Amino acid sequence: MSFAYELKKEIAQHRPNLVHHKAALAYGLIRFAKYYSADHVALHTEHRFVARLYSTVIADLIQLHYSITTQEKLAGESQYVYVVRVDSAGDRARLLEYFGAPQAGLNAEFFAGEGDFGAFIAGAYLACGAFSDPNKGYHLEFSLTDSALAEQLAQVLAERGLAPKLSRRRGKTVLYYKESEQIEELLALMGASRSTMELMEVKIVKELRNKVNRVTNCETANITKTVAASLAQVEDIRYIFSHGGAQQLPEDLLRVAQLRLDNPEYSLRELGEALGGEVSRSSVNRRLAKLAKIARHMREERGEELDG
Repeated sequence: MSFAYELKKEIAQHRPNLVHHKAALAYGLIRFAKYYSADHVALHTEHRFVARLYSTVIADLIQLHYSITTQEKLAGESQYVYVVRVDSAGDRARLLEYFGAPQAGLNAEFFAGEGDFGAFIAGAYLACGAFSDPNKGYHLEFSLTDSALAEQLAQVLAERGLAPKLSRRRGKTVLYYKESEQIEELLALMGASRSTMELMEVKIVKELRNKVNRVTNCETANITKTVAASLAQVEDIRYIFSHGGAQQLPEDLLRVAQLRLDNPEYSLRELGEALGGEVSRSSVNRRLAKLAKIARHMREERGEELDG
């Protein structure tokens, strides 16, 4: 399966969103689906698991079990589209009462709680998002027919330091990202830790391959070892930073953490040199090990070992 398919599947199965942030996830799914009005509430998707999730969260939150229908339509020689509709006018009215009228704009109350914004963006991405092959280039987008809603989504993303670029394509407003750092942050926010790691691996391998072309004596075994270690370190540091742990780090750990984030391709020796040359390779390694221990304790305290 493609990276884009596996990404959506991972997001759709992310347990914390399904258990603890269901309303925020549902709001993103329903609000950014193809149709959301008193006359027409429907999702169009190429993925059966997204169609199932859409109907499930509606049924769980609003208790609509009988007016939700799913149709499988052939959109090409071998491409199917799943169309999920809320058929009853009364049930559509109940949905709009629960989630808000479309003309009212986005209701921030649905993504105001801790962790809710990531679930909300995850729902929006499942409903209208797409991702290119990262081996060819970095491109994540949200494509919407409602330009006003697109601008509102762009605003709430920008308020959280994730301002997208906007363009128009075939009558739709497209919010998109091409910077790998922003895309990695979005994927992590949505709960796609495995896909985030895969994307980071693609990026690091590309950077290391470029480095190999310049440094002829660099061996493949060393590259593989550096990639694996750097991936784990970057994941731990991102986790610490995203859960408020940066403020608790002593200066020496904070410096090496930020340097590793900015330079995932650096070896331990290069990290030490970048710190001014006063830090040895073994000292850098000890600091990174301390960061890994901190991240492990934070995950244990949050009970996230259950998700793996």
